[in-house]
Amino acid sequence: MRLQLRALCLLCAVFCCGAQVSQSPEALVTREGDHSTMACAYSSAFQTFQWYRQVPSGVITHLLSVPTNRNITEGLFTGESREDGKKGSLHLSQTQMGDSGRYFCAVQDAQ
Repeated sequence: MRLQLRALCLLCAVFCCGAQVSQSPEALVTREGDHSTMACAYSSAFQTFQWYRQVPSGVITHLLSVPTNRNITEGLFTGESREDGKKGSLHLSQTQMGDSGRYFCAVQDAQ
């Protein structure tokens, strides 16, 4: 079976200095048991990188908090932060139908 994972960007920081966050892919279709990766980039350094999932019913769940230049694994999810907090990724291993939803990256500005 195929499942669809959607990615959205969410900037949870005081907006200043023209900082921008981008995420890719916007939508990811994968099969059960696959490994999937979503990437997020921020135009300046941040303190903590957050990942969330919104399931089709609308409920949003926090998945991971990833400090600068660290890797964190919780269950099937691994969050990675690199380049002094400017780039990060979320890796899903052994995806299941229950992993379908919209995934969000959020950053906290380092100010």
